[in-house]
Amino acid sequence: MLPIDWKLAIQYAQLVNLAYEVLPTGDDNQLTSALAALNLKYLHTLYANELATDIDPHLGQCVSFGFLAVSESGELIAAIRGTETIWEWMHDASFLMVPSVIQGVAGLTEDGFTDVYRSLRIDKTAGAPTAIASIATYLSGGTASKVTVCGHSLGAALATLLTADVAANSPCRTPVSYTYASPRTGDHIFANSYNALVPATYRVANRQDLVPQLPPILPLPYEHVNTLYALVPPPNAINLTIPCMHYLSTYLWLMGKQAGVDAGPLNAACAAAVPPGH
Repeated sequence: MLPIDWKLAIQYAQLVNLAYEVLPTGDDNQLTSALAALNLKYLHTLYANELATDIDPHLGQCVSFGFLAVSESGELIAAIRGTETIWEWMHDASFLMVPSVIQGVAGLTEDGFTDVYRSLRIDKTAGAPTAIASIATYLSGGTASKVTVCGHSLGAALATLLTADVAANSPCRTPVSYTYASPRTGDHIFANSYNALVPATYRVANRQDLVPQLPPILPLPYEHVNTLYALVPPPNAINLTIPCMHYLSTYLWLMGKQAGVDAGPLNAACAAAVPPGH
């Protein structure tokens, strides 16, 4: 098991947070400025079809999910946010499986996540280059030499699929993955195939978060990919609600406790139960 650098995990989580805060629905200048302040060069906004659910199976509109950026050292970073429709998915999804759409990666993956991943691209226009095609182009052209993919919630499932795709189908065979609050993405065969391709995976999960416990392991053989780095909330520190345990701000706060740094406050509604002095 690789040791985790919690300060580094926080940095990647903050990039995912940027994908939430600066929803780049056309304001690339705002995102470019925010990334430049972090010494990163903006490359592309990532778009995908929103997660369809049994409540709204025709949702599917194309929305921004994150971005591609590159550092001065040649690290290409893909940051992918989650979505509010994860709550509908949790309550009504049948968690059906479909064959992996990633060439060279065996097994079955959750159908909703797979549909979103297949649509992950660098422009709203149908037929635009996919995320994996764009990453491969940047690697082949010398813009980048290594890849890190990070994501939260649904974005963590998409990050898992994208990282496997990078390892199997791009010049970078050793990508790194940081995921937060990831649901199970596929079956045990997919998980084993993924683990062989991407050993440098840091899957951070709050023990009291419901989303990483889904889809259930029965009746279908869903299984998490390696490697779990668990967060355990202090007693009486966070309101015991499903959203509060799942928010990325909660994950950042808990990781800050692990690293001994201030990684940001809890959501105001979640911090109501925090005892004075904590």
